[in-house]
Amino acid sequence: MVCQNLSLVPAMSSESGPGIIQSKFNTVYRHSILDILTYYADIPTDPNPDNDPLNTKYSHDTPRDSASATFVAKKEDNVQIRNVKAKSVELDQITISFKHPLVNMEMLRPIAFDSKCNSWKEVEQKMIEMSKEAAANRGLSHIRVSGISYPTSIFNLILILLVLLLPFGFKYPDLLYDRFFAKYLPFMLVLKTYHNAIFYTTICIHFAELYILMLPRVRKFRVPLDYAIEWSLLTILDGYNSVKRFDEYLEHLRSDDVYYDFTETDYFL
Repeated sequence: MVCQNLSLVPAMSSESGPGIIQSKFNTVYRHSILDILTYYADIPTDPNPDNDPLNTKYSHDTPRDSASATFVAKKEDNVQIRNVKAKSVELDQITISFKHPLVNMEMLRPIAFDSKCNSWKEVEQKMIEMSKEAAANRGLSHIRVSGISYPTSIFNLILILLVLLLPFGFKYPDLLYDRFFAKYLPFMLVLKTYHNAIFYTTICIHFAELYILMLPRVRKFRVPLDYAIEWSLLTILDGYNSVKRFDEYLEHLRSDDVYYDFTETDYFL
């Protein structure tokens, strides 16, 4: 089950115009504006527009890419910038604005395209190309995953139930085995001797899958904190199954025709 306010049909068939492009990159694709400002203008920004504590530092980042969006006036002098947004979109450039605490005015940084576009459709494609290149330079994806896919299969639900029984059986083994399993599922009694070992092993495996497999995905695709918590909890419960659901969810967004919507549709990825 995929929970997201997103229609998985091609959405780039009609030309939009500068207003829609600017609006989309200030809302749905705001992370791309931060990437573009950092890569093309050499002005460091936080890679995550939500300043998500799960996603504040990467091996690909320079020392200036810290948890706060920063503008480096001097090599040793880091101060925060804010209100980063697309100020205007033209056929030959995009202008990004931001506030600097040491300057009592809005600062503008025009970023020229490598060639002038002949239509707004070309501008859309140019912005997509720039977003991909800028994100890749930071070791991130241009796609931002802002949604969740819950377990729905019988196998996953049974697995989660069994995992939830592990801490209960660790705390109350007699209640679980001698009263419940002995009466309703006697074949489970053979596991009583090994219950603690199964409990510890499951914890270690699921936390390893969370740390090694899920958290790198959460960071790379800049999952907002609320969804990151949900994905993490699900991984603790059913392990690699959550990783597979994340990858399946991501496959729905990989096509540019699906992920990039420059119509007036109002949704957030």
